[in-house]
Amino acid sequence: MKTRVLVLAVVAALVGAASAHAQLREGTVEFNGFAGYLVGGHFGDVPGTPLYQYGYRLDIGDDVNYGGRIGYNFNNTFEAEFEYARTPSHLQIDPFRSDLPTVEFAPLTIQYFMAYMTFNFGRGRSVGFFTIGGGAADFQATYTDLGSRSKTYGTAAIGGGYKYFFNPHFALRLDAKLYSTAVGSRTFYCGYGYYCHGTTWVTNFVPSGGFLVAF
Repeated sequence: MKTRVLVLAVVAALVGAASAHAQLREGTVEFNGFAGYLVGGHFGDVPGTPLYQYGYRLDIGDDVNYGGRIGYNFNNTFEAEFEYARTPSHLQIDPFRSDLPTVEFAPLTIQYFMAYMTFNFGRGRSVGFFTIGGGAADFQATYTDLGSRSKTYGTAAIGGGYKYFFNPHFALRLDAKLYSTAVGSRTFYCGYGYYCHGTTWVTNFVPSGGFLVAF
């Protein structure tokens, strides 16, 4: 009799643990802090100048990216997320003449204010996801001749990643996203009295990782 009771208790514990691992996330809120690395795109091309006879391209320097997200799970699949991300980067001149060095031109701070619809797949500890969204990007550059200039542009983003839940309330989250910002043509100052031409979209790639808390 005692053996039977013990067996039933063990089975009940295993069933309970399996249920916890496969629990529904409907109605839960997730908080996620993250850090990553921004691989910068470029604004466009500048024609020949007195300093750069063959012209140059204005690039965004690669640098750290960090921020936070909050998400609400409507059910196991659909989740709404809001994200703030920041990168303290710089603008750099990449001359078209290969024998000239790349030069850091001006500090640039990028801030993303984004909203996403995220599609999760998986109910256990391992959850993959795909995300798509939009929002705004603030580009603030500090020039030696013009001072600080800030512009905000519409931005779209797409990405995906993976969550691993150590328990129902704590998980590791890994992301990779592409942010495409519509800067328009000839709207961004590229130095030496010139504005970049031919630029429509600036695309940055950001892989990141962090921990999330769910309740």
